[in-house]
Amino acid sequence: MKKIELSKLDVSVYTETLDNGLEIYLVPFEDKNRYFITYATKYGSTTTEFMPYGFKKYEKVPNGVAHFLEHKMFEQENGENPFEFFSKSGSYVNASTGFENTRYICSGTTNYEENLKYLINFVNTPYFTEQNVEKEKGIIIEELNMYKDDPESVLDDLSRKSVFNQDNHRIDIGGEVEDVVSIKKEDLYLCYENFYSPKNMFILIVGNIDVYRTLDILKDSFKTRENKYKELPKVKEVSEQYKVFKKREVKYFNVEVPKVSYNLKLKIKDLGIEDEFILDNYLNIILKSLFGSTSLFNEKALQEELFANYYFDFDFIGEYVVINLVFESKKINELLEFVDETLKNRKKILNQDEFSRAIKVSISNRIKATCYIDSVVSSLYSDLINYNKIIDNKIDVLRKLKYDEMIKVSDSIDISNNSIVCLVPKDYKDFKINI
Repeated sequence: MKKIELSKLDVSVYTETLDNGLEIYLVPFEDKNRYFITYATKYGSTTTEFMPYGFKKYEKVPNGVAHFLEHKMFEQENGENPFEFFSKSGSYVNASTGFENTRYICSGTTNYEENLKYLINFVNTPYFTEQNVEKEKGIIIEELNMYKDDPESVLDDLSRKSVFNQDNHRIDIGGEVEDVVSIKKEDLYLCYENFYSPKNMFILIVGNIDVYRTLDILKDSFKTRENKYKELPKVKEVSEQYKVFKKREVKYFNVEVPKVSYNLKLKIKDLGIEDEFILDNYLNIILKSLFGSTSLFNEKALQEELFANYYFDFDFIGEYVVINLVFESKKINELLEFVDETLKNRKKILNQDEFSRAIKVSISNRIKATCYIDSVVSSLYSDLINYNKIIDNKIDVLRKLKYDEMIKVSDSIDISNNSIVCLVPKDYKDFKINI
């Protein structure tokens, strides 16, 4: 077993890869009384067309299969409900599907070994029948319809559709109703056998655990778990255009306060930084300096009551990074003009002092985060999904960031390649976005 020390953070990660390819990451904390188990596959909703090993043509499954599969993994042949099993010990269990990954989690303070074995077993033993697949369709369709009535979900969906032309991030993780209706048990087994393959999965456990005892349990649990295919399937690539699909969209919706999403689509290679973790940090500093809680933008926008609340984030998606600024505002066009002005004047705002302060805050936050199991899990999980490895020198990287390099990244941001989506109350007749 290999030991990785997270530099300057006093955290050790023990890792081993089993013969079947499953990656194991164990992080012991003797001073905690809780544990957090994550069993994940690097497979999410965007993978819908692929060629299994040994096949000669691509197989196409309906949109939403990854999400449907996650739901059906909780169906056990013996009729036992995993939620009820974990609740008996006061433990928490859940699962979630993203665009690129699916994870099953369990957290608690007792019954660690029993819960670990049970979680692995129910994810490793799919049970799909025509009857239980049909039964699940109504439940998932009800869930999809619920999201279609939720303003935040609708805004996010419209924003993705406005940014992307062909990429599968345009498609909702759960798919559309017609997709769900068309899903068959054969689709679920095909995707499970190809992507719930040990060589495409990993286990991350953080908390009060015995590393060597845990490794023995995992080895025993996976001694008969083999890969269905010799190699992982070839996923069909989709060519995505640089320009956003739709520049402006206004949708009338059942909201009291308008919601607006300002989106920037940037080509990663144009930003001049090959290392995505370093680029991630530069973009984070830029956005916090321009729009963070201590920014001039925030101060002025609050004074002039330009928004009720807002947040920003960004995601690396293939060749692109997409920045999202999301607001609630009764003064949409005034707010958007101020956002546009702030972005255009960013070189004047991004000064050396602000850069140095942002570095210190980021280092401090990362050190503080190691005190919390959930934060450690989130950081390591993000590394494994986004970078396919544990980054063990984050503090060192932060200290080596350069102001001039950040400015070059900022100067390379093409703010013309933007899309804006607004959800407005139905009485906002003939509303138009001015910028």
